[in-house]
Formats: sequence, structure tokens, C-alpha cells
Amino acid sequence: MTCISDVDQWARCQWHAVELGDARLERRVVEVGARMAAMPGASLPQQMGDWASLKAAYRMLNHPEVSHTKLSEPHWCTTRQEAREMPVTLLVQDMTYLDYTLYRDTMAGLGPIGDGGGQGLLLHTTLAVVPAPRRVLGIAHQHVFVRVPVPPGESRRRRPKRERETRVWGEAIQAIGAPPQGSHWVLIADRAADNTDLLLTCRRTGTDFNVRMAFEHRLVTEDRTPTYLLTTARSWLPVVGKTLDLPAANGRAARLAHLLVSLGRVQLRTPKSEAPLWVWVVRTWEVDAPSDVKPVEWILATSVAVETAEDALQRLDWYTARWVVEEYHQCLKTGCQIERRDFEHADRVKRLLGFLAPTALRLLQMREEARLNPDLPASVVAEPITIAVLAAKLEAPAATLTVRSFWRGVARLGGFLGRSRDGEPGWKTIWRGWQILDMLTQGANLMASLSKT
Repeated sequence: MTCISDVDQWARCQWHAVELGDARLERRVVEVGARMAAMPGASLPQQMGDWASLKAAYRMLNHPEVSHTKLSEPHWCTTRQEAREMPVTLLVQDMTYLDYTLYRDTMAGLGPIGDGGGQGLLLHTTLAVVPAPRRVLGIAHQHVFVRVPVPPGESRRRRPKRERETRVWGEAIQAIGAPPQGSHWVLIADRAADNTDLLLTCRRTGTDFNVRMAFEHRLVTEDRTPTYLLTTARSWLPVVGKTLDLPAANGRAARLAHLLVSLGRVQLRTPKSEAPLWVWVVRTWEVDAPSDVKPVEWILATSVAVETAEDALQRLDWYTARWVVEEYHQCLKTGCQIERRDFEHADRVKRLLGFLAPTALRLLQMREEARLNPDLPASVVAEPITIAVLAAKLEAPAATLTVRSFWRGVARLGGFLGRSRDGEPGWKTIWRGWQILDMLTQGANLMASLSKT
């Protein structure tokens, strides 16, 4: 936890094991990473602070031996090792766009995004998340790439499998590898991952899955009557009810949803070279939804047994971990401003991602500290001088600050009001407050050094 709050120590944790074949370059990676993490949303000149450091950073982002993968592999390996020590780890995947349409005339190496009208990169991230209590271990895998346009006259379905961008979901599972004996790794993904090849990849690697389904997969039945997944799941009676807090997203207001849940087991048809795939299915649907919103319906296919209502509720809870990776991507875009980086070539953006990807995770983990360890003393997550400065700013005794009150105090500096209806602070206000507190702490340290001269 201290490694998160102390930026220099945190940077050493992230990049000390980077291998680039040049000791000076490897040391510079740690220095550049620490400066970026100290001011993640600032421009590169602001982050580096002086001309010499800025030139060194530009040389690094242009260096042929530096890549997103090489900068990220130490973090990925550490995350996977931690996952190996957990009984259950959720491998939460999601795809997002990095939008550089604003720079399409000045940045080479971009591809189409969205409906094809914009230009940018695609980013696929797999976070390793412990389900109970929910905690983000780190990034288990990440891939940034350029979309290849579909040639005229060729549908996406007819495109060779090796060229489909949906392949990245399975490639991530293969790159992460098989879980050790005694550990369960469970893929969590939304409708974009509804692909039989992905589920078969999970089966081959020994990885479980808990994926939202989008298509009417043909089922195997004894009498060979055409039967389909979604239709079958929608015919089952509910076994339990549940209320769920839906967060705000994509212009949708947060609300409390009242859900019903059903469960069953079916066998999916697969290519002739593969044995049919048995899956348990959990369907949840919203009742009494407001008239101006689309009711929730999730149909999940999972390789983990669902024999009771409690099992079904747990699989639903696992699926909601997908929101964590959406928040992570928001941290990357809003907290680290990765889409506001104007370079001559997109390859520099990819290298920059090797620094900003773990930095965005740090923003997310800062918020978690108050939730996971609320009653521990604040000294667990911050240095004495930082605690003293915050206590003075809040006019509170430093000795009484717990982890929860420390982070809520940091969030107050960032604009969090802390009213009873406000709940816990989000990562944005925590990070804004942390930047203010960091400047105040630097000022306190400077005053202390001046008083000694």
C-alpha cells in the first residue's frame, strides 16, 4: 500500500525489472515513469519539468528497443504471480477505443474506430480481480493495435479468423497461461466476447469463463430439434430475486434495478473437430424498470457449476466486476489524458501506454484503499509529513486519521463534499485531491529544508 502512495517507490516497483539491453536506459525508464505518475494528467513538458529531461523522454518514446510490451511485462508478471496465489481470480476483459481523430492530419499510424468516421487505436485490457472482497491485483495482459479496415465486398463474418479483431480475447487468455493447480481463473467479459472459439480456448487452457451471451447459439439436443440458447434461457422460471445498484454509464443515470434470476444447463454446438461444450446459464432480467430506460437483461454462460440460487447470484456478482475495467479505461483517458497526446506517429502513443497503463491502475487502486482497509492507521498508506499536512489542512488531529478518513480527506481537497447521500468518493476526486496534497507536502518539505539553512 505504501508502494502506491510513494511515487518514487511505486515507480521502482513497476519498472525496475524492465530489460532493454542498456542499464542507463533502464534507469531512465524508472525516472520518467515516476515523473509521469506524479502528474498523470499533465502534458509531457509539464511532467518532465526541464528541457534536458523532456529531450530524454522524447528519445525514449522514439527508441526502437522500447515498446509497450517490454515496459509492461514486469507488471504483468507480478500480477499473474499474485493471481497464482489466490483461490479465485477474475480475468476481467474489455475493449475500448483511443480516439485521436483530432490529430488525424498530424499523426501517422492510426486506423478507423467506431463506425469508421474516426481515427485512433484499439486497446484490449485484462485486469486480474479478486472477487471477495473485490480487489484489483493489476493488469494481467494488454494489447494495443490498429484496426484493419474490412475490404470492400467482404463481410466481417467472412474475414479469416486470424484477421478478426475478436481474436484478441482468446490471445489474451493464451498469453496469460493456465492457472496453477488449486487456483481458478475465470474470464469475465461482455457481449463482445460471445465467441465459441474463445470459450474453447478457455477450455483448452484450463481457464473458466463467465461471459455474457449475445447470439442465438444452436444447442445440442437428443432429438436434434433446432433449439437456441437465448430463447431457451428466456423460457426458464425465476428461482430468486435481487436488487442491484447500477452505476451511471454512457449518459445513463445511476439507479436501483429490481431483478429476477433463473438458471439452467445446456450444451452448445461446436465445430466438428471439437467436442460439444456444456455450459451453465444464468439469466437475469429487470422488472418494473422506469419507462424511459431499457430494462436490464443479462444471459451469462459459465463453465463454473451453477446448481443453486446462491451460485447464480455469485456468477452475477462476478459479472459486475466488468465495470472495474470500464473505470480503469476511464482513468486512462480522463485521469492520464492519453487521448490528448499529439505525436508524429502512433507508435509513440503505444510506448507511452507502457507508462500510463500502470499509472491509471494506481489511480484506481488509490480509491480502493479506503474501502478495503478503512480502520487501519493512515500511516499504512502515507508518509508522516503527508499525514501531518492533510491533518493541518482539515484541522484534525493527525493521530486520529484512519485509512478511510485519510482518503476521504484527500477527496475533500479534490472537491468531494462528503454529504451523507454522496457515498464514497470516486477516483477522480481522490486523484485531484492527491495532486493538491502532494504540492502542499512538497512545500512543507521545502520550508523544513530552508529552516535548517
